[in-house]
Amino acid sequence: MLSVDEEIFLNQLAQGIVRDSEGGVWFNALGTDDKLRLLRGLNAFILQARPKPEDVAVAISESRLKPTLTPCVLIAGPNLAVQLAKLATLPEFELPRVFRLLIKLLAAADGRRRREQPLDLVNHWWHRDLSDPEVVNDIKRTKGA
Repeated sequence: MLSVDEEIFLNQLAQGIVRDSEGGVWFNALGTDDKLRLLRGLNAFILQARPKPEDVAVAISESRLKPTLTPCVLIAGPNLAVQLAKLATLPEFELPRVFRLLIKLLAAADGRRRREQPLDLVNHWWHRDLSDPEVVNDIKRTKGA
């Protein structure tokens, strides 16, 4: 299970509020168990954003990973939920690539949904302005309660 701080940070990364390099340093400093826990949490966010095949293609391109690398090949396969679960079983040296790819997939799917549908600021805290420290503190207060 992710902490509220981790949930906010992952969404800030996907929304481009936090730089990719900062996210990579943060992820790489974690132990293996925490990396896997974060990847599972990220998978849940991605599935909630209902990614489409075109979001996967955008994520692979935006991640700047070679499309022939295992994480990219897996995520482009059929049944995304199954493929996402497989990503967390890859060897540890692949996990930073998986993280980068999943952040870009969340960004693509969430960004597309934001353009296609009205934002639900009441029920979906991640649609609020996560660049505003007051908003972030309010989310931490209400989610942490």
